[in-house]
Amino acid sequence: MRTRARLLIATIVLVVTPCYGTKTVVRDGSSMEKAIPLKQRGSKAVEEEMTWMMKLCHYTPVLASKAGMIDTIRKVKAGKRHFERSLGWEHATLEHAGQWCSYWSFLTPHGQKKIYFDTGVSINTPGEVRRQESVRAQYMARMIDSLKLQ
Repeated sequence: MRTRARLLIATIVLVVTPCYGTKTVVRDGSSMEKAIPLKQRGSKAVEEEMTWMMKLCHYTPVLASKAGMIDTIRKVKAGKRHFERSLGWEHATLEHAGQWCSYWSFLTPHGQKKIYFDTGVSINTPGEVRRQESVRAQYMARMIDSLKLQ
């Protein structure tokens, strides 16, 4: 009877141990290792990135652009002629673990935010960075053109 109990306990320990032994990586976009995996490709991927940024940061590069334009207009109306004009955001496509990551950095009312997305595209895909950057540039130009300034 004791041997069966010991055998049962040993079996339970061996079965349950792998569940507690591995650490799951929280994909919150705070670093390349924790990049949020994208499900979409092309312009849909950019929309997905914006949705994630709004969900996590309550702000997007489009809103940062609008704030930058409002600030520029305010400075021009105040009579300033020399000032630094900034979009309020930047983007880069970075290589990590054999895949391309999309990196966004933008200024919010609460400070600078940085977020990473795993595009799921291999670095061996020819012309992929140029294609991704082109799609992002077209998306941002379309969004900035549609901004209404009051």
